[in-house]
Amino acid sequence: MKSSWVRLTGNPDTHKLEARIFHITCIFTILLFTCSIFFNYLIGLYSLSLLLIPSVFAACGLYYLSKFRHQHSLAVLVFCILGNIVFIIFFLNNSGINGPSLVIYVLFFFLVMSIVPVNQRLIWVGVNITVAILLISYQYRYPEAVPLKHRDGLSRSLDFAYVYFFTLLIVYFIITSIINSYNRERTLAENRAELLELSNQSKNKLFSILAHDLRSPLNSIQSFLELSLDEQLNADERKIIHSSLLRETRYTRQMLVNLLSWSKTQMDGVTVNMVRLDLEETLESTIMMQANLAEEKGIVINNLILKGIYVIADHNMLELVIRNLINNAIKFTDADGEINICSEDHGEECWIKVQDNGVGITEKNERNIFSLQSESTYGTNNEKGVGLGLVLCKEFILLQQGKIWVESISGMGTTFFISLKLAKDLNQAFI
Repeated sequence: MKSSWVRLTGNPDTHKLEARIFHITCIFTILLFTCSIFFNYLIGLYSLSLLLIPSVFAACGLYYLSKFRHQHSLAVLVFCILGNIVFIIFFLNNSGINGPSLVIYVLFFFLVMSIVPVNQRLIWVGVNITVAILLISYQYRYPEAVPLKHRDGLSRSLDFAYVYFFTLLIVYFIITSIINSYNRERTLAENRAELLELSNQSKNKLFSILAHDLRSPLNSIQSFLELSLDEQLNADERKIIHSSLLRETRYTRQMLVNLLSWSKTQMDGVTVNMVRLDLEETLESTIMMQANLAEEKGIVINNLILKGIYVIADHNMLELVIRNLINNAIKFTDADGEINICSEDHGEECWIKVQDNGVGITEKNERNIFSLQSESTYGTNNEKGVGLGLVLCKEFILLQQGKIWVESISGMGTTFFISLKLAKDLNQAFI
């Protein structure tokens, strides 16, 4: 019922609120006029029945003009003009002030106020009052020109009851539709405000990263370079400086990669290339490269990914996600620690686990670990962790139609899980 009503009145995504109200008005006008054709014929108002036939077709035409041709303003203007003309003819052919004509004109005025632009309302108020006064004056001056058309008191009473019933029904549905549409628009506005607030928070977080987290390592690099120019430094001191300089450069490069990748996702510029990947072959070089970095800190990385496992994923995205997760594990694992990367077959899914025995995550931080609301933390060697890498991991995994989650015990270690669809069939189609 609800979907059929939406199809009749117009989808909120393609038709404005004013247009949808006009379509409701046209629908009830068509219904009222169609029923009135038969009702007026039954009570002996034959000329009125004939008059309403072209009125039904006119209402259908205006509905079509607004809903399907999207010429809402023109349709409303024609509706208001034709409505006044039809009322004048109706007044003269349905007993004037002795019939229900003025009640119908009040209903018509209500419909007009529901659909016309704000700047036209006073104009149509003036038109309505003027037409009503002129017709009443005309009947007063020439009463024989507007004779009583009802056959008897019963038909007149039935006519009034019929008009009252339809007036009540139409007013109810129009007001209900306006209230529902208003509530829907208000909900959409509130949702947009929440999204805007989240967007502003993301923007502020991004500026924070640019202002502090990017400036800080660049200042360190500058300081190391200035120290390296000191001719009095011995070989060991220069080696320490070069090692620190290399570490800061690596960190800055990784952060810039994450920052640029994340910025691209926010601008809807990411293209996902889902293909069948050999998991071990895809991640081998990434794990090996990270293993060299971990070795400098005295951390061992164990590649336990099973052979012969194929997943549906984007090659570059998956590499970036795993690189960030291993990098994160290295930061928060003490020297002589251990990181295990393994895979598990779970029916239609493959789980990739990046497990460390590091400092773990507190329950408070775990709740926001994949959002920009997560707090910046420092690694075991004072490495900076801004949380942007994990935000990127979540977005990229979702883009690959996968899932990511974390399990951690503070002080004992952390395990990140990734779930991707297995590709068991070589000819499997991808989205």
